[in-house]
Amino acid sequence: MNLNEIWLVAVTAGRWQRHGIREARAAGLKVLAIDADPNAEGFGDADQVLNIELSDHAAVIRALWALDKNIKGTVSFASEVGIILAANIREAFNLPGPRINLCQRLINKAVQRNIWSEKGVPGPRWATFRDTESVLGAVSKFGFPLIVKPTDSSGSRGVTKIESADDNLVDAVRRAFMFSRSAEVILEEFMDGTEFTVEVFAVDSEIHVLAVTEKKKVDGTRGTVAYELATSERSQEVLLRIAETAVAAFLALGYVEGPGHAELILKNDGSVGMVEVAGRGGGFMVFDGLVPKISGVNIARLTALQAVGLPVGEVTNWQKSAVLRFFPSRPGVLRNISGFHRANLINGVEAAPFAKVGDRFHQATIDGDRLGYILSYADTPRRAQELANKAEQMIVFDIKEEL
Repeated sequence: MNLNEIWLVAVTAGRWQRHGIREARAAGLKVLAIDADPNAEGFGDADQVLNIELSDHAAVIRALWALDKNIKGTVSFASEVGIILAANIREAFNLPGPRINLCQRLINKAVQRNIWSEKGVPGPRWATFRDTESVLGAVSKFGFPLIVKPTDSSGSRGVTKIESADDNLVDAVRRAFMFSRSAEVILEEFMDGTEFTVEVFAVDSEIHVLAVTEKKKVDGTRGTVAYELATSERSQEVLLRIAETAVAAFLALGYVEGPGHAELILKNDGSVGMVEVAGRGGGFMVFDGLVPKISGVNIARLTALQAVGLPVGEVTNWQKSAVLRFFPSRPGVLRNISGFHRANLINGVEAAPFAKVGDRFHQATIDGDRLGYILSYADTPRRAQELANKAEQMIVFDIKEEL
């Protein structure tokens, strides 16, 4: 074992982990990336890889011990799947960072709701269930509309908005159970309003708010799938209230070190209600693209340094404006992609496809159903929107429906 080398274990190594792996190496760390997928995109950026089934935590830990590396930290940069495994590795190797009990709070929406109810963090009426019949029996107590979702999923998987008794509640509940690893679903009163996200980085028990963005949703998904996150033009008083609510939610859970992603509703009556938080960066270009453009903070590098117990220095925050816009999927086969080269020539725009020619798609139902993205950035929200609109007009996904 070379004690001069500091190794960071990156738990999962998919597309949204690549940036974190690269930034960790740029900071001088050695990175051991682990993933069940032998073709994980982040494997090519790591110093060493471990292709292993992630659900068997004991086997992963044995494999890490056998590699005999000077492991000083582990992190799941932007992956919900890796949160608990990373916590188990920390406990096995006595590493800095959140332990299992805290990580359970960060991935389980029912646990979060219970703690927030006790601590006075605002949110909707809610209840959890372990069988379909119990959910159906409780619907009358909530009224419509309402939300049914897994207690421990992400990316809008298994989330359904039920508008009325005419909707197929049974199918919605079954879908929520299908995506729940804990075999538990949560029923929530629908909070009518606009959804916001708050991105934070906590260090030395201080939570720094790096970005507050307003969401726009895909038509036909009943407000469950987002196609845009953007710096808002709402008043500073409103944005401060949203940010303070997110900070209170993290503090109530005891999360005071690391990156965080929060989702909230600014309700039509002006109040704010929590949806959920996660103890990781946001996926789909939020952690690696949107947050640095808005705040100027290299959150991926700070996360890597913090994970191995190294100082991160002062967290400065410049607060620019940005738009992160996605192209939702639609049914058919992708025949051609054009316009991205021209879009990237616009000063203040980055854009790229997620899809490739020949891929087959269905109508967007979850956040992962996306063809590509545009990230624009400027001094004002309005200018960032103008740049995103200009780029979007250039980009074409030629999709033909199959007969």
